[in-house]
Amino acid sequence: MPSQDEQIILEDLNRFPEQILSRERNQVIVENIRKERRLMQKLKKRRQYFGWMAKGIITCVALFAIIWIKTFTTSVETTGSKPVETGSKPVLEQDQKYFTAAQKEIKAMGINKDFHFEEIEKDPDYFIVRTKNQESVVTFKPNTTEVRTVSATVSINELPNNYQKYIETARDAFKEANQHVFFQKVHFFKGYEETTLSFWLGDDQHVSIDLKTNKVSNFSLYYKLGDVDKKYVSIAQRALMLLSNVSNNNSFSFTQAKKSSTSGEDMWRLTNEQEKYYVEIGAKTGQVYRVHYVTDHYKIKSKDEAISVTKPLIKNIFGIDITGYKADGGEHWGGYVLTSQGKPNIRVFLADLDIGTISGIQIDRD
Repeated sequence: MPSQDEQIILEDLNRFPEQILSRERNQVIVENIRKERRLMQKLKKRRQYFGWMAKGIITCVALFAIIWIKTFTTSVETTGSKPVETGSKPVLEQDQKYFTAAQKEIKAMGINKDFHFEEIEKDPDYFIVRTKNQESVVTFKPNTTEVRTVSATVSINELPNNYQKYIETARDAFKEANQHVFFQKVHFFKGYEETTLSFWLGDDQHVSIDLKTNKVSNFSLYYKLGDVDKKYVSIAQRALMLLSNVSNNNSFSFTQAKKSSTSGEDMWRLTNEQEKYYVEIGAKTGQVYRVHYVTDHYKIKSKDEAISVTKPLIKNIFGIDITGYKADGGEHWGGYVLTSQGKPNIRVFLADLDIGTISGIQIDRD
């Protein structure tokens, strides 16, 4: 399941017109583009709004929005060659070479499906061509046909036979979560550093396979609660007990368990959908990384109180002493960021901004 900040961003993006991709496919694409962020150094940095944007996601989501959603403000070049009408935008004849290059690149991957590219957008840092239905998107270095990234969605039967081993690896990953699935479509992504096939289900689950190693590169899978080690359940219950100031661990139960990995340590997310609380825990270390529970017991009335109010909570829940940390943010950020040189950032989320009630605390992992 996407984090709160990512989910809010994706929901905002979904309000744009002609957005036809499902949320789970959006998530896969966001994760793929995130891995390419080091190649996009020229993109202008956006201001990081606490609660809406997590570290590193600004560039990815900005590129994601440009690639996958028709914006209201972007215009296609109309100087030079005679424009050719394709879909809702005129495309220059000289730009047809990018459509040809995009299809050629996909064919080189062994995918024989013909995509009807008909839209192009140009930026000083990259050119983007895509199909109108957004099944395929290819980016180029500006003013060249040198490909930067390739994204394409195809059905399973449109993959060549030598891709069968990747399908089996994805099936094995779902089996580990006690799920037997039949894949119908797959998302192909090629970047400078990695080429992946991503398989997804309609309930926001996916498995991505690295084609170089035939190993799972990232995933997000639901597990049966009975298959989750009891120690993680106990850790999550204790974290909620401390934040809510409830004296009994057994006051908290969970309706959903999800395990995911995008970078670094795999993560468990234990959730109660009805009560709207959840805890995220490292699957190897048992480290709590985030706890969400709207509580009236702890309130931060000003930035001066951000450290003093949360210090015992953070020590007891996360095992981190925030002595020497400083606080930034406030109501206009939706919470506070606690920072100290060489130590992990800590984010404190507020529910009622006027009252300052705490709704969650998170440790940044990178």
